[in-house]
Amino acid sequence: MLNSRINLKIAVIILGIAIIGALILIQNEYVLTKKEIDGLIENQFVDFQYQKRKAAQEETVYIINKGNGDVLYYEIVPSEDSTVFSLLKELSQRENFELESTLYEGMGVFVESIDGLRNGTQDKYWQYWVNNELPQVAADKMQIKKNDVIEWRFEASTF
Repeated sequence: MLNSRINLKIAVIILGIAIIGALILIQNEYVLTKKEIDGLIENQFVDFQYQKRKAAQEETVYIINKGNGDVLYYEIVPSEDSTVFSLLKELSQRENFELESTLYEGMGVFVESIDGLRNGTQDKYWQYWVNNELPQVAADKMQIKKNDVIEWRFEASTF
């Protein structure tokens, strides 16, 4: 009888220790989970603030795709009278890359070479796209709005 009372007390003590241990583990897990959730919320808030700030600046994304896997991304804030060509010229000066073009009276500017890649090389030519559409006007005639996406692609001509 004495033996069974001792065994019962030991079982109750072990059960009590197990319950206390489980409660401590649950509390620690709760604290870690809460920290992870708070971190995610903080990251989303920071990302939201970045996107909000970026939208307020109304930058234009300018991409130069050299057709060989080399793609350059720039952000630039256009003025009210910016064109595809004026922004390309501004970027070439800012980023220090070579730009060659020819002005054809009555038609506009024709871009001959960007950063050393000249039209006709490997039967590829420079073509520009605005918001994923190929305009049918010269680059100096295409007005740009804030938040537009401009991409110059060095690829086989679609004409």
